[in-house]
Formats: sequence, structure tokens, C-alpha cells
Amino acid sequence: MAQPLPTAGGRVEALSDVMYDVVTELYNCSTAVDALDMYIDDAKRANDQQALQAFEQMRQDELRHCDLLRAIIRNQVQQGTF
Repeated sequence: MAQPLPTAGGRVEALSDVMYDVVTELYNCSTAVDALDMYIDDAKRANDQQALQAFEQMRQDELRHCDLLRAIIRNQVQQGTF
């Protein structure tokens, strides 16, 4: 569902469903990175190398996903469509 956004001129324009999804998923991605930081710390304290390696790889994957989503937003902003 499109979400209303105020513009600089005071008009309200809807955020497209896709852009809403991108912004929402970027938030979810950053939340996942925060959680994985805690899991990495836990694995280090437990000296669990297998879990540590898995969590670090998952964190790198999430950061890559965040970068992809930020690039979409950056392109939309540069084009003046966001």
C-alpha cells in the first residue's frame, strides 16, 4: 500500500509500494545486522568458532543486502523520484 509523504512544497505524495518495500526491508536488514553483532559477541565469548564463522558470514550477507537497497534509494533520489 502506498504511504503518503510530505514534499518540500507541503504537498503530500504517495510513496510507491515498491519504494515502501525497499525502505522497510532496509530497516529490517539493519535490525538483522544489529542482532548478528550480538550473536557474534556471544559466539566469541563461548569460543564457538563454527557459530562465529556462520554469524560473521550472515552479517556480511546482510550488509551486502543493505548496500543493494541503499543503492536503489540513492538512484531514486538522484533521479528525483524519491
